[in-house]
Amino acid sequence: MNNEKLIFCGNNADFLDSQRIKESNSSNSGTAFRIPSLIKSGDTLIAAIDKQSCGADWGFIEIAIRRSEDGGETWSDIETIATPPARDIVASDECYKSAFFIDPLMAIAPNGDVVMIIDFYPECKGLHDIRLLDKGKLPYTMVNGKMRPALYDRDGKFYVVCEDGSVLDSHLQPTDYTQPDWFGSLYKNDEYVGNIFLNGSKPISKDERTTFGAPLKAPKRNYIYMLRSSDNGKTWSKPVDITQDFLIKSDGTFVGTAPGVGLTTQNGKILMPLYVDRKEAVMIYSIDDGFTWRRMTNQPYCRNVDEWQMVQAPDGVIIGIGRQKKYGKSPMSISYDNGIHWSKAKKTGIYAPKCQKSVISIGDYVFCSHASGRTRQDGVISVGKFTRSAGKTSGIYWYKDTEINNGFFAYSCLTQIDDEHIGVLYEAAPSSYICFKKYKISDLI
Repeated sequence: MNNEKLIFCGNNADFLDSQRIKESNSSNSGTAFRIPSLIKSGDTLIAAIDKQSCGADWGFIEIAIRRSEDGGETWSDIETIATPPARDIVASDECYKSAFFIDPLMAIAPNGDVVMIIDFYPECKGLHDIRLLDKGKLPYTMVNGKMRPALYDRDGKFYVVCEDGSVLDSHLQPTDYTQPDWFGSLYKNDEYVGNIFLNGSKPISKDERTTFGAPLKAPKRNYIYMLRSSDNGKTWSKPVDITQDFLIKSDGTFVGTAPGVGLTTQNGKILMPLYVDRKEAVMIYSIDDGFTWRRMTNQPYCRNVDEWQMVQAPDGVIIGIGRQKKYGKSPMSISYDNGIHWSKAKKTGIYAPKCQKSVISIGDYVFCSHASGRTRQDGVISVGKFTRSAGKTSGIYWYKDTEINNGFFAYSCLTQIDDEHIGVLYEAAPSSYICFKKYKISDLI
């Protein structure tokens, strides 16, 4: 089906082929883009993306969206919904003088809200230079029965941020500091003294969006922030840090989103796939429409690896499909109790390189978008059906592939558009060229 639509297009020839940047315009353009997430909310498709300054997994990265109210035929102009603090904004992967968001992951709550969680890093290079991370600093501490963010001064002394924004010292005594907003602004009495997520003491650029580092700083590590929309993506809440709800010591400095979509189960539980430093898979869940999050303490990891996605069979069994370390069959895990416990299963018959994949189910059918070559190329939608053993779902039988594109293909995200169609949002060129295609379900199966 030749109905490819360009949704996000880079405008910088350093990160995208010069012929392709000619297709950028005011409705789809930015310096660079990666990591698509696609979901249907009401009658609206929402496409979310990393809006990057340099095409790398660090630097100045915002989260942007476009919306479609006609099944993907036309799309709203690009809109930025989350912007991190920065000391400098430069279109170069040699510059990392900014905090950054990365890897959007969306789900629909039982009350109809769109819930998005995203990774957030203070100024550093994330997983790409772990020497810059603060392995020895606890990011939260318990105050009055609640976990609260910790800050540190240059001597390593720690402070605590209370719910009202006041800052206490290590003896839980009041200080002259306040930290009143999610953005990281720090004040001493009424004087602004910098941002807790940034380094340095002075702004580098003259851009009005840039600022400087504060005398107290948050530990450099990955955090999970949540945004939500109650009007099908027209407006969004401010980001809220939810990391303290589920973080455990063995996660280290990174427990991050497995980008794509989460799963809202048949009984109204929201499951979100995360992973730990390219190793263990993690699942967090909410039973109150995404306002609070939990994690199974008796099995904190999910017998899968790396970035993964989940589907639920008609009988309630949940299957997770992960990202293997090299070309081959994809790892699989199964939960027979609504995500409480997970067992490692045989690898499923999806052959793919090391790359994120997306998976959704409609009735007995399962659809998986992924690169099919030995490297990130030749995108397909694999179609399968749930298999049963001893009266319950035990796996997926894959029987057909439909081409998405030839050539480069990396991250992708599937969603059901209506009773007759599904759509896929995918990276079609390295980098910054994000396309959408619509398929009839009857043609796929």
